[in-house]
Amino acid sequence: MSAAVRQRVREDPVVRRQQIVDEAIRVIGQHGFNGFTVQLLAEKCGLSNAGLLYYFGSKGALLVALLDAVERREREVMEPLVAFARSVPAGTEDSLKIRLGLLRKIIERFVEHPELGRFSVTLQTESLDPAHPAHDWFLERQVLAIGMFESTITGFVAQPAITARLLYALMNGLFQQWLRADRMFDLVAAWDEGAGAIVRTPVSGSREKLVAEL
Repeated sequence: MSAAVRQRVREDPVVRRQQIVDEAIRVIGQHGFNGFTVQLLAEKCGLSNAGLLYYFGSKGALLVALLDAVERREREVMEPLVAFARSVPAGTEDSLKIRLGLLRKIIERFVEHPELGRFSVTLQTESLDPAHPAHDWFLERQVLAIGMFESTITGFVAQPAITARLLYALMNGLFQQWLRADRMFDLVAAWDEGAGAIVRTPVSGSREKLVAEL
């Protein structure tokens, strides 16, 4: 980043704060919340420790801001798709595929933005510890995500509650494998095969159908 660009960023607190959030997502994705320091992040952002804390106050406040920012970004993308998928009545042609297209879009977001996925996976693993500051946040989001999966497939499978848990486990497990394998396999194709086996229907192409209808 040139000196002129850095100066413009410093002059706009909103832009500067967003730049810190973006860098923090990458740093925590690599080091975890427990493994990164304010000093490390400040150096990455070209700030002093005091300069970084001016925007967030504390390491814990920064984490809350990061989680809120990530959730807000994903909600802006997913809410229109959720609304459309749920508007399609059960029993209509391709209705299950359209609903599964909603879940497929989550996988595609992982592929498009692996740094967000790595951030989420790293924090989820750390926050299994009840003392972790993000423990309750991730527990609540897990409940909400499984509930959303369940409502998406209700009316299409015999046991929507357990099927939703299986799809959620498949999604998280595949993404962790994909990251460990340095993204060397087709994550979307693996999801299509796995989700199709769980719900016993082909899902390839369902995202295209979903987007085309919007």
